Amino acid sequence: MRFRSSTLILLTLIVLFNSCKKDETDPEPSPTASTGTINFRINNQVDGQAIQFGQKIYTNAAGNVYQVDLLKYYLSHFTLIKSDGTEYNLNNHELINAEVDTTCQFSGVNVPNGTYTHLRFYLGVDTASNHSGAQEGDLDPVNGMIWTWNTGYIFFKHEGVFTTTAGRDTSLLYHYGTDPVLATVDLSLSGFEIKGNSKKIFLTFNLNKLYADPVVVDFNNNNIHQSTSVDDRTWMSDLFTNFPRSFTIDHIE
Repeated sequence: MRFRSSTLILLTLIVLFNSCKKDETDPEPSPTASTGTINFRINNQVDGQAIQFGQKIYTNAAGNVYQVDLLKYYLSHFTLIKSDGTEYNLNNHELINAEVDTTCQFSGVNVPNGTYTHLRFYLGVDTASNHSGAQEGDLDPVNGMIWTWNTGYIFFKHEGVFTTTAGRDTSLLYHYGTDPVLATVDLSLSGFEIKGNSKKIFLTFNLNKLYADPVVVDFNNNNIHQSTSVDDRTWMSDLFTNFPRSFTIDHIE
């Protein structure tokens, strides 16, 4: 009986030892990745209304009733900024076509971990890229956003129709560009942290704010501009002033 008891105790100790011993085949816990991903989504609207193309249903701050037949623009160099001033630049150029949903979303990968306080980007194409001639991707001339008679990209296009004060429907053609009016958009981020994860930033572009805040843009006798003459300068200055306020962060996931 004594031998059996000793054997039982020994077997019990062996089982307990083996159960406490770490299985050498168990994988080590994965460390947190040093970078993450940000997915951007652009929502194009007019004062909260989704844009309906070919419908003369919008009214701007000047009282002009108008429609959108085409709305395209470049966003570039999305840059995340930390409180200590450290920056991470995606070095991207995104051609947003409000009528094509797939162009209104894009991603930034390998974003370093950290807490970021601001997001900065440009409405337009930076000077170096603007004068590099034909390029690929979103900067390919096939996209119809480059002036054929002069080296340089059209930063923003709005084409449509509006009703004049005389009650006549007439063309609206806004082709905005050139180096001096590359507009900077700077938006505040609150508690935005990358920690080896994926985040989504939802941005809103409000076309009516472009024509109202802080400068009211009246389409009457001001409806055709291609950023090529002295007569375009006031209009270009007005849009340059308004672009930074026409973009907002809707929410972050």
